[in-house]
Amino acid sequence: MVGREPPRQRGTAAATVRGGPRGLLAVRLPAAGRAGGAAIAAACAALALMAAAALLAPWLTAHDPVATDTSAVSLPPGTPGHPLGTDALGRDLAARMLFGARSSLLVGVVAGAATVVLGTLLGGLAAVAPRPVDALITRTADALLALPLVLVAMAIAAVAGSSFGTVVAAIAATAWMPVALIARAEVGALRERPFVRAARGLGLSRTRVLTRHLLPGALPPIAAIAAFEVGHAVLTESTLSFLGIGVPANRPSWGGLLADARSQMLSGQWYAVAVPAAAIVAAIIAVNVLATAFDRHAAAAGRTW
Repeated sequence: MVGREPPRQRGTAAATVRGGPRGLLAVRLPAAGRAGGAAIAAACAALALMAAAALLAPWLTAHDPVATDTSAVSLPPGTPGHPLGTDALGRDLAARMLFGARSSLLVGVVAGAATVVLGTLLGGLAAVAPRPVDALITRTADALLALPLVLVAMAIAAVAGSSFGTVVAAIAATAWMPVALIARAEVGALRERPFVRAARGLGLSRTRVLTRHLLPGALPPIAAIAAFEVGHAVLTESTLSFLGIGVPANRPSWGGLLADARSQMLSGQWYAVAVPAAAIVAAIIAVNVLATAFDRHAAAAGRTW
């Protein structure tokens, strides 16, 4: 009797995930399909373009973003020398958009990183600490999640004063809770794995087991939520700057441009509002597309562990 042919693999993507690198290295654009891969590529291109514009702002415009010109007030887009027009004080909108990208994107990255670090440390501590410490951290996170976080961030920024550091601190202080709860759940699930028990049996301290074995194993889902936190930070900074308690007025930001354009909303100068609003929306959508891709692949990688 002729032996049966061994079953073929159902697909190269599944085989790659099973046998290939895991964790963050398991992210592959083709696994999301053509439409998903195109969306991820477009998101990466949009964020790369924004980052390049922010870094090269001094070389991309000859205008001072805070210099006023009373002879060039409220010029429409397409005006020679002012491709995006000017605002009510005669400031070049293209220059303000380029330099504003520096503030908004920098706040997003720094505040997102601070949020993830704080949340990961607190969540990991809650997972390995005695029960009273765990209860304190989780109850605090639950209580803060019940509050309107934008109002809390507004209160912190209003009390501490308008500055870059205040905005970053306000965002991190009001956004660490989801990261902490996810880190706590992931670290708690890894505590009973054989390699963790072996590390304990070898006499490694609780801190070393946490930093060497538990937190690295929890990185894939944390990386997914980290991308979402960057988008949340960009949106929160724009909200605070729009309300006048975010980045200082002498430092352009996309939220500050929206605040400056409030008086122009009903005067037909739509471009003063539309341009920074479109930049904020595009940045948040691009970040969320990448975060969704990280989340999908982190979940797929987690199923192979």
